[in-house]
Amino acid sequence: MLRAIAFVAILILSLGAEAQDTIRLMQYNLLNYRNTTSQCTNSTNNPDQKDGYLGTIVSHVNPDIIAVNEMGANWLNPNKILTNALNKNGVNHFAQAEFSNNGFSSITNMLFFNKTKLDLHSQDVIDRNPDNSEMVRVIDVYTLFVKNNALLKGDTTFLTVYLAHLKAGSSSSDKTTRAKMTEAAMNHLKDNHTSHAYFFAGDFNIQSHSEQCYQNLTKNSTTSIRFYDVKNAPGSWNNNSLYANLHTQSTHDGDSRGGCFSTGGMDDRFDFILCGKEVLDNTYGVRYIDGSYKALGQDSRRFNGNIKQPASNIIPAEVSNALYEMSDHLPVLMDVAVTDANSSVESINRPSGIVVSYKGEVVELSGLDNVKQFDLIDNTGRIILSVKPTSNTYEIDGNAFRAGLYHIRGEATNGKYFGETIQLIN
Repeated sequence: MLRAIAFVAILILSLGAEAQDTIRLMQYNLLNYRNTTSQCTNSTNNPDQKDGYLGTIVSHVNPDIIAVNEMGANWLNPNKILTNALNKNGVNHFAQAEFSNNGFSSITNMLFFNKTKLDLHSQDVIDRNPDNSEMVRVIDVYTLFVKNNALLKGDTTFLTVYLAHLKAGSSSSDKTTRAKMTEAAMNHLKDNHTSHAYFFAGDFNIQSHSEQCYQNLTKNSTTSIRFYDVKNAPGSWNNNSLYANLHTQSTHDGDSRGGCFSTGGMDDRFDFILCGKEVLDNTYGVRYIDGSYKALGQDSRRFNGNIKQPASNIIPAEVSNALYEMSDHLPVLMDVAVTDANSSVESINRPSGIVVSYKGEVVELSGLDNVKQFDLIDNTGRIILSVKPTSNTYEIDGNAFRAGLYHIRGEATNGKYFGETIQLIN
């Protein structure tokens, strides 16, 4: 039996009969990472500095899957990202997919993942349009599986991510090229569709939901393989203040760094994560977490402005600065809950259950009368705190740990187990 997977994040209470975990997906255009052009050079787009900025962003977001565009087409570059940006400062849980390219594009895609939660099952590449012409850039197809208790019993959950960087430009030829690329992707999905959770992520370079490439994905004639935009905001997104909360480009409103960065401020929705209906319906044990989709740092106050001014009230200043310096795009995030029906983790059979309350940096757990012990586990699987409650409540101070998502796994006095996920801030 194959059941699906997904991505994660924010608060999830999992006191049902199934264990529940979360996975967070981050989609990000890295703006010519280690790819030199006449305008993007070591002085205007320094790769060593970009490693530091990317590390700051990832440390803040704590993603489990990182899908990127515009990585320089050199097979050594993913390892540079791993070594210089992801696996450092005590973190060592990221791995990469296989490098792929069409042989002539100077930029390509890559997928990184949290190897304590996920592993790469298979990988494919789409490099031809329906008319058999070569794509301007390949579309990568990654299938991962969840490493959980069900896996030990011969069962697991699968997640397939289509990752694309569609042709840029607003001419009719550019739009036709984008339409061919997504038509090829949907043909591939139709031929390979199975009991997975499906996602389509990337930089689409579009200005409106009416463009054919987007319609190919979201209004495909085969309804079972359609993708869905969880923001459900059809319209003309370009330079339209009504969609300020969705804009992902540009983080700059005047400083082009020698022409490397696009300017004009935040007025385009280029970057997306779409999901299949099976994720919305929780068909295969994968459920989109309502409200989790967002563009990092986008607080609706950026229309035709940059990501740093006015100062953000939702992300730290160092993250705003890193977003500004790293790319002219914002990363987009989506969180998904993944259930493990075969897990031994069960709910505590008591009326009230555990209640999680957020009080600034403090997370208060109450309803602990029947809890024998619980452990706080970080996203590498390490137990960083063990507690035997002596009262009905217990407070976890977020300042004592790195900000991010943590899993609580505990045992009740009746011998049953439970699991919950909390988010710590500091």
